[in-house]
Order: sequence, then C-alpha cells, then structure tokens
Amino acid sequence: MSAAASPLAAEPARIAGLDTLRFFAAAMVVMSHLGPPPVLAGLERTHPIAWFLSASYGVAWNGPAAVIVFFVISGLCIHWPSLSRRPYWPEYLVRRYVRIGVPLLASIALSSAVGIPYVGLSESILWSLQCELVYYTLYPLLLALRDRFGWRPLVALSFALSTAVIVLVDPRALPYPAYGWALQWVVGLPCWLLGCLLAERLHERPPRRHPRIWAFRLGVWLASAVALALRFHSPIGYPWTLNAFSLLVYAWLLVEIPHLAASRVPASSERLGLFSYSLYLVHLAAWELFKKYYHLKLGYLLDWSLLMALSLGASYLFFLLCEDPSQKLARRLAKSLRPKPGAPAPAA
Repeated sequence: MSAAASPLAAEPARIAGLDTLRFFAAAMVVMSHLGPPPVLAGLERTHPIAWFLSASYGVAWNGPAAVIVFFVISGLCIHWPSLSRRPYWPEYLVRRYVRIGVPLLASIALSSAVGIPYVGLSESILWSLQCELVYYTLYPLLLALRDRFGWRPLVALSFALSTAVIVLVDPRALPYPAYGWALQWVVGLPCWLLGCLLAERLHERPPRRHPRIWAFRLGVWLASAVALALRFHSPIGYPWTLNAFSLLVYAWLLVEIPHLAASRVPASSERLGLFSYSLYLVHLAAWELFKKYYHLKLGYLLDWSLLMALSLGASYLFFLLCEDPSQKLARRLAKSLRPKPGAPAPAA
C-alpha cells in the first residue's frame, strides 16, 4: 500500500488523529510546568490515604515523558512522506528549518520581552527543538543508511551510542537534557529513529479499532508516572527510564494510530493540536504574564482555569501571527526550489 493510498492519511504528510496526540502531549508538558487541575489543593497529607492520593496525583503529570512522545511522533512525521516519494533535499531542508526556526526565534523574543532571560537552547525547554534541528539535518544521511541496513540495526546502534554517552558522561544525571548541546541529541536519537521505524510499520497497517486500547494508554501513563517517581525519589534518572519508555511509546502508537484512524476523532482536539507547537513555545511566557499581572485570588480551580485559558489564548494568537504564517512561508519557499516540470531533478 502506498502512502498516498493509505487510509491512515489523506495525504502523505498527514495522519489521522496525530494532531490530537500532539495536543495531549503538549497539554502534559504545560501542566507539568504550570500545574495540573488543583483537584487535591488544600488536602492535608497527614493521613496515609491522603498522602497516597496526593503522591499519586503528583507523579501523574510527566512533561519530559511527553517530550519523548513528541520525539517519536516527529520521526514518524519526517519519514512518512518519504514512503511515497523520495525527498528533494533542498526543498525538505528549507521547509523544515523555516517551519521550526521562525516560531522558535519569535518565542525567544517574546519570552525575553516578558522577562524570561534567554539562557541558551540546551539550558531551557527549547533543548528538544535543538535536538529536532539536528535530526532534521541528519535525516538525509539516516535515510541513506536505512536504505543500506534498514531501520532496526540503526535503532539498535543508536541505543548503544545513547547508552555509551550516558555511562561515560554522567550516569547519575537525573534530568533528561543533562548532556549539553553537543551530546543531548545522541541521547534522544533512539526515540526519534523509533518514529521512523513506526512510519514504515504503520504504512503496512490498515485502520483498525483495538479492543484493548485503554490498556495501552494506561500502561504508557503508569510507566511515565513510575519514571517521574524514580527521577525524584531514587538515583535512577530520566536518561535511563525515558529511553526505555520510548519503546513502550512505540508499541502504543503502533496500535493507537490505526485505532484513531478507524475511530471518529473529535474535531475539537484535532483543531487544538494544530497549534500544539505554539503551546509548547509560549506557555511559559503566558505564565510569566499571569504571575506579574494577575492579583486576584478567586480560588484554586478558578485561578488555574484562568491561567490555562490565558496559555491557550496566547498560544493560539501566536499560532495565528507567527506559526501559521511561517508554515505558509516554508511551503512557498520549498515550492520555489522544486525542479521545474520536465527538468531533471538532482539525485537525492
């Protein structure tokens, strides 16, 4: 089945339900930073049951685990179009760099304007985008290696390289982005390559509802909670647990995406997912504005709801003013680089 003909996608680069998954991953990142719904706010933790409820709820919101989901989805999205046609590399690179780079630079300017100092990509939540840029740049080489060896050996090699970096540089690191701009992309590479492998596996699968889909979802959530608990209450950090977690994410998405393709995905979550990148980029700036200018105390739930509304509203405005125009610019620039009809295209 060709990518163009696959019922999983209306066009090679879009997969049904993927925007919904992006939105939930972005929402997990936001709530790990800004706080989850305060349903247990004010609960005294003196009683063992209250302590257990509070502790369980506290580990339920793992933002770094959601970033791993983003990595796998990113590899999937980058490799998916290549299943129907070989990329023309100038077009591909310009489209990728403009699409991610313009909103990234704009978000840095916005954050600085509201009082968040720029400390570098690798020292902020932007570390994952630095890795993404490396993966986009390496993809032509990775695709050539895949043609020769296949994805599975490359995934295995990437896990070995990632483990070597963790062991040799800092095996006791607790945060995931602990290896600097030069090596962090190596640590995260297995997660991204799993997405490339996932694209080829999904290409072979028709839409199909899975009877145990909630078991997969619950398993992923529980694994993320365990990883968070280990990160804060043991010497086992995210570099160890989240790379293992990526294998579970791969297995989950292998059934989740065909399940969503066979289901009626809510249009609201698909629309929210369209600006998930903007939500990731500007939610901290929205929080900074909220802390500076919101002085009412209307109760835990109402205050939190207003903060979430501000974050979503600011993100959507950023999408309209920056991300969406940058996507259109990327498409125009990429189109201008395509070989003219009848002209021989350079070898990929």
